Amino acid sequence: MKYEIVIEKAGSIKTLEQCAEMYTAAYNTVPWNDNWTCETAKALLNCYYNTPQFMGWIARQEDQIIGCAIGNIEPYYSGDIFILKEIFVSVSSQGLGVGRSLLAAIKEDLQKVNVKTVILFTRRSICDFYTESGFREMEEVVAMIYS
Repeated sequence: MKYEIVIEKAGSIKTLEQCAEMYTAAYNTVPWNDNWTCETAKALLNCYYNTPQFMGWIARQEDQIIGCAIGNIEPYYSGDIFILKEIFVSVSSQGLGVGRSLLAAIKEDLQKVNVKTVILFTRRSICDFYTESGFREMEEVVAMIYS
């Protein structure tokens, strides 16, 4: 039996903290192979939640959270933009359209507040997922790191 995916706003830090285990499992596997713990994931999600103009969405199937997307609106000279900080789906629900449903909800909700631009950073190996949802690579932009 297939259950409907329901997208709703992530209205509290308690809801986001429930996503920490899912975040850890998703990012500790291919293609990221990170080393997150639930504690560091909770700290990161708390940090994002406390960002000015935070917006977040969760995907549910029945009563289970199976995906999450979070970010914030920032002012920009050409109009407000949305920075998509994280989007992740439970390992068992990947490939079922949950991420695409979250992206569609983000676009729809941002239109309501007159935000037309979404920016995100991702690995090159998964760019196809985003281009299939209407995103394009930004010319002249390079991500740099100092560590």
